[in-house]
Amino acid sequence: MNDQQDPPEQKATEQPRQTEAAVPEPEPVAAPGAAEPEPTPEAIEAEAEAPPAEEETEHPEAPPQVSGEQSEAEEAPAEAGCRVPMRGMRWCGRPIHHPPAGVDERPVCLMHSKDPAKSDEEFQKEFERILAEAGDGYADFTGFVFPSASCNGRTFVARCVFYRARFTQGAFFIGATFTKGAYFSSATFTQDAYFIGATFTKDAYFSSATFTKDAYFSSARFTKDAYFISATFTQAAGFYGATFTQAAHLSEAAFMQDAVFAGTTFAGTTDFSHAIFRGTAHFAPLAGSEGAEAKPCEFKNKVLFQDARFQYYADFRGAVFGESGNSTARPVFGLARFEKPERVTFYKTWLGQTLFVNCDVSNLTFSDVEWGRDGERVRLYEETVALKDEAAEALRPPERSRDERNYRLIAETYHQLKNNYDSRGDPWTAGEFHYGEMEMRRRSSRWPRIGLTALYKYASQYGLSVARPLRWLAGVLLLFTLLYPLAGLRPRTQPLPPAPQVKPIAYWNLPEATGWVPRPVCLLRHSAMTTLAVASLQREAAYYEPHYGVGRLLGILELALTSTLAALFILAVRRQFKRGGD
Repeated sequence: MNDQQDPPEQKATEQPRQTEAAVPEPEPVAAPGAAEPEPTPEAIEAEAEAPPAEEETEHPEAPPQVSGEQSEAEEAPAEAGCRVPMRGMRWCGRPIHHPPAGVDERPVCLMHSKDPAKSDEEFQKEFERILAEAGDGYADFTGFVFPSASCNGRTFVARCVFYRARFTQGAFFIGATFTKGAYFSSATFTQDAYFIGATFTKDAYFSSATFTKDAYFSSARFTKDAYFISATFTQAAGFYGATFTQAAHLSEAAFMQDAVFAGTTFAGTTDFSHAIFRGTAHFAPLAGSEGAEAKPCEFKNKVLFQDARFQYYADFRGAVFGESGNSTARPVFGLARFEKPERVTFYKTWLGQTLFVNCDVSNLTFSDVEWGRDGERVRLYEETVALKDEAAEALRPPERSRDERNYRLIAETYHQLKNNYDSRGDPWTAGEFHYGEMEMRRRSSRWPRIGLTALYKYASQYGLSVARPLRWLAGVLLLFTLLYPLAGLRPRTQPLPPAPQVKPIAYWNLPEATGWVPRPVCLLRHSAMTTLAVASLQREAAYYEPHYGVGRLLGILELALTSTLAALFILAVRRQFKRGGD
């Protein structure tokens, strides 16, 4: 092993700068042509925990039964060797180490002993022997308690199994290369862990690992699947500038302090579902050297934040969530909880294929972001995502529903975003989300084409258009100008029945011509004045009024329509003033 580096220097070099917030583990597939399939974490764990078979143990004693394994192991004589189960259903079998009383729970060897005074030289000698004998096979360090670990720049050609290993001092793997699998599942790092610039050519397993101090994976490169499922980072976790070429599994991981993914590249599916971020979650750009452009945090494929919990800052400034047209590149925030929503920032990022369904976005900060669009309006990805997608399960319509998808649920997200932008003084964008909300409510209504919500849309684009209600108002006035002569127009001063009546003027009873104006034009002129008088509630403005009966019913209908359209016009004008007159 290489000489140990000075921890303070490394830590000072790699400590991330703090920025102000502007704010299941799938089984890996064997490589084609491989002589031996890649093991799964479950297989390694099962091999390590299963009692060794009698014919494989180096000792004549029969292996303990599962039910009494630990008690029998504790009672085994020292001559039997270390009875810690290793990979391949074998006992460790190394000579028993004799620490002071109370250090170890049962007799174990030097490699498994928790004795802080044990010989580091002897430990490292055995460590090197294991690696040398393993070749490109398995180097089994299951349950080892490392007094020190300095492997900077080292290349491991064996499959290194550190299952349940314990690193009592700083773990230095800076620039190390693991050409086969690296298995750190359930390992415990009691001091800082340095994997800066490390390369994992095969699968890297850190599932259920515990990092008690800072963990640095800066500029690390994971060329196959990386597993951090249920890993616990007690202090800062630094992944800035790291590259995950294949899938990255971080579901149920617990980040107790800052989690820094600044400038990290995730090329495969990334899973943060059920993860807990108690400190700041940095997904912002990584500042480059002077004059160099900052490297953004980039997700090139699907990224899941479902049921994730953000308890402090969450910084998504400049994060790249795929590109327009890439149907798999999107973040999913379904059921994610932001406990301090005012400290969550999305800035200069594309959210055209983001799912926020069942996530409260009312108070998140969206600054200069780009949403998906359908023509001239904003369209959330919830409207178009394929319902067969597992992430879209909540959007599937309820049983016996005639809707294509759960439009009411989508309307809730539109409503939250509308309120969000309204509260931040951006009524223009808020209006776009208002349109989306109303559109979802129209589609979920019983009469999506002729109901009140549909009429609201046709009349004024849900109160957003100034020109549309004016056009409809002009059309209504023209319509009633043509309709009133069908019912007849009577002089406004004429008494009601049973008094003698003057025959009303109509298309078949044209009024007397006045001057050069033809009689049909004179009729339409009287009808137009009557129409305007009814619409403006100014009866005295016209000499004629609708004839008693059908004419009066037409008058009532005209008044209702023109009043509604006038109100929609005023509402639209008010919205325009709120938008600054645009």
